[in-house]
Amino acid sequence: MNKLQLPNVTLLCVDCVDVDRAIAIVEHCKTMVDFGAVKVISNQERNYPIVKISPLNTLIMYSVWMLTECHKYIDTDYVLIVQGDGWILNPEQWDNDWLKYDYIGPVFDQEDRVGSGGFSFRSKLLMQATSLAFDSWDGTEETANAIQSKAGCYEDGVISYGFNYFNICPINVANLFAQGGNQNPANHNSKPFGFHRGGRIIDYSNGVVEPSIPDGTLGHQLLNNELVRLMNKYKF
Repeated sequence: MNKLQLPNVTLLCVDCVDVDRAIAIVEHCKTMVDFGAVKVISNQERNYPIVKISPLNTLIMYSVWMLTECHKYIDTDYVLIVQGDGWILNPEQWDNDWLKYDYIGPVFDQEDRVGSGGFSFRSKLLMQATSLAFDSWDGTEETANAIQSKAGCYEDGVISYGFNYFNICPINVANLFAQGGNQNPANHNSKPFGFHRGGRIIDYSNGVVEPSIPDGTLGHQLLNNELVRLMNKYKF
């Protein structure tokens, strides 16, 4: 099967907790898609091309970095964000019509609204706009907390609620793009392009996502097992 070609998309993973995890996920995604650029961003060093930044020690610091700094590291028109709990499952499900949107992410766990940022597709234009909406960040936790207080929620919520004048995808597209922790049966799609956490039972060998989360323990264990497998496979 020919690999999916996304020359105007940067694959981006930001991880200051476990860069080996980030490398494994990025390398795995690269087996399925040829991207215009690929960037692992971290404060840690490995025998691997890593873009170095100051450490992001808290979730708030990560959120503020995404809002204020991320755009500086994107050289293409779009970026695909992946994390240690969210990556590509079924590359054949990609739809080029998605390029008309500024933001695509799975429906939030808590409500039927787009969308969770851990596995998400964004335009650089949107990321530039979020950076202009907040004070510049000096990299300190104190300033990050001040910016976060003004933002009112984490970066994906800021985009969903505060930047909905951009072209955020409708829920039906979000469900095709990725599955998360939302348990409304109407939002289930068994073969999404990707996923983001949520404790769902996923067969990582064929990309099939089960519809419900009766007990997230098994789903999280399967995720951890797959992550260990990928980290053992892609060691640098």
